[in-house]
Amino acid sequence: NHSSTTMMLAMAVVLVVLGCGMVSADGGCGLRIDTNVNYINKDIRPPTEKVESVSVCCTLCAAMPDCKVYSYVHEKSLCRYRNSTSGKVVAKGVTSGYTLSAPPTTPPAPLAVPNQRQLEFMELEFTQFMHFGIPTFWNPPEDYLYGKNPTYHDCHTTSIDHGNQTGKYYPCLDPDVFFPTDLNADDWMAASASLGMKEIIITAHHEGGFALWPSKFTPYSVAASRWKDGKGDVLREFADAANRWGIKISYYLNVQDDGYMTSVANYSGPEFIRRQVGMVTEVLTEYGPVNRFWFDGTSSMPAGTNKTELWNQVYETIRTVSPSTMITSYRGDVCTSNAGDTLYTNDGPPPNSTDTSSCQAHHEGGQYFHPSEMHGITIQEGPDGNSDAMPTFWFWHPWACAFNITGCPWIGHANASRIFDSYIVTVGRGATLNMNIPPERTGRMNASVVAVMAEAGKAINDTFKQSVAATGAVSGQCVEGVAELTVPADTQFDYVMTMEDLTHGQRFGNYSIEFQRVGATVWETLVPASQRSDGGLQDRPDGSDPRDSHIGHKRIDLPVVMTQGPTAVKIAKVRLNCLRAIAEPVYVRSLSLHKKTVPWN
Repeated sequence: NHSSTTMMLAMAVVLVVLGCGMVSADGGCGLRIDTNVNYINKDIRPPTEKVESVSVCCTLCAAMPDCKVYSYVHEKSLCRYRNSTSGKVVAKGVTSGYTLSAPPTTPPAPLAVPNQRQLEFMELEFTQFMHFGIPTFWNPPEDYLYGKNPTYHDCHTTSIDHGNQTGKYYPCLDPDVFFPTDLNADDWMAASASLGMKEIIITAHHEGGFALWPSKFTPYSVAASRWKDGKGDVLREFADAANRWGIKISYYLNVQDDGYMTSVANYSGPEFIRRQVGMVTEVLTEYGPVNRFWFDGTSSMPAGTNKTELWNQVYETIRTVSPSTMITSYRGDVCTSNAGDTLYTNDGPPPNSTDTSSCQAHHEGGQYFHPSEMHGITIQEGPDGNSDAMPTFWFWHPWACAFNITGCPWIGHANASRIFDSYIVTVGRGATLNMNIPPERTGRMNASVVAVMAEAGKAINDTFKQSVAATGAVSGQCVEGVAELTVPADTQFDYVMTMEDLTHGQRFGNYSIEFQRVGATVWETLVPASQRSDGGLQDRPDGSDPRDSHIGHKRIDLPVVMTQGPTAVKIAKVRLNCLRAIAEPVYVRSLSLHKKTVPWN
């Protein structure tokens, strides 16, 4: 009755104030209670220890004017107090509840969702960087073959003999150096398609400024070379072949780094801007349709160039001339990630806008959605990334032999297994992989590389384009078993693949995957939840960082129990647990199991 309730609340207040030993009282909260759930928000005061039960915890909360939400940790007999909740997370041994009939919640910020072009970009999954241009044909002096990182990207590379192959174009390479003897763009497309790539980004002009088309805005182009007597046009052949093959056309065009215009032509700042914008316009109007521009971060411009004005004009041109063309990858519509962030939201820049600012750091609750692209993996390189001892060769180099004691030339490149593993740790971590595979000096793809591309493409398709068990799309609240599948008898598998339906935005904050053995009812860990406590988001291809906690476009996980071979566990069911939601409901595109199907051991 009223008097006994008043007395009980008064006792609870006294007990809280005095911090007595074991708190004991009969509760009458009787409202919504969630078991094995912890509500998310900051504590409004220190928790109370030695609380006897959930009902007592509720009574203590109800006695406080500002407490509306409580969580009771059974193992520690601990009661925590909050005034609202922004969500909930699965937490075994925790019971949470409300002291009001309607749950007090913190209104969530609007969830960032991808636009149609961003959704299409994530569906690409695997794209090809194609560094092809005048550096492909550079012959370094013998002294540099065994030196540090002997590669030539531009007209300003340090520790390089600039007198070699430069002539009157010093310090840039002479256009006559560019001389492919058997260029075949259909050969490029066939190799790319065999690996499953759906887009090629070719270096229309790299940092040295040499243009692969006869541009009206620079004298430093194929028109100045001896190739096809100055009548050749690489972009024409590239764009025509890509359209025949249904492969998307994209361009690396470094508008803020042009060695020729800066060091040879010595153009003024305004003239430099006019010419760079002119080249962007030419490419958009004559060599499309252009899916995206890939703008680099390196910079070499004439003194007095207004960088802000340059980018304002470039953006305005792209958004006006070709509104469907995306701007990437350190700014614009897609944000690059050398570390593989699986979280896509940040606070800028707004996609599909003329905001030229750089991509900001990803965080949950970001205003804008930016898919993640991972680049930096190239067919000719050391084990991981670029170093002096094992450099990354962006352009094809038959002399790729820095610090190679066996001598030059040495033609080395990744094998199919390396490409397969790269797919797992990039695409399988939510990113779109942009892998650099360039043509050799003839203008065709290296025959050995072509064979590797076909082998890797078949392995990826055979493994991940078909499953041994899968669910369809499901949605629901953030709970254990938000998606569940039945495993056919005696089925073995190597990978668990989870895809989030991102048309609703990114909603999974943390997850785990569990299994039931045949004949059992207990759920056991198949893929553990992320345990990162530092708030870090990054995955590294070399595995030096733990995975982050988000799912994103695609997650490929390796089970922590044996699921294939003679000692494989016999599994009857697999389920996906949502442990924390950024927003609810959560949307699962698919949960599937895959058998590794490759021709190598």
